Amino acid sequence: MDSTPRKDDQNDQDPEPPGPADHGRDGGMATREIAPELTEPDRDQE
Repeated sequence: MDSTPRKDDQNDQDPEPPGPADHGRDGGMATREIAPELTEPDRDQE
């Protein structure tokens, strides 16, 4: 067998998409950016 990695093996994981990550809170990411007064504030931010 050939031990050279196949192209499929090199691309097993997709790269992270650009931009901020959505952490799954209520309201969705767009709501939190456009109307933050409608959402719960982050607990880790002061």
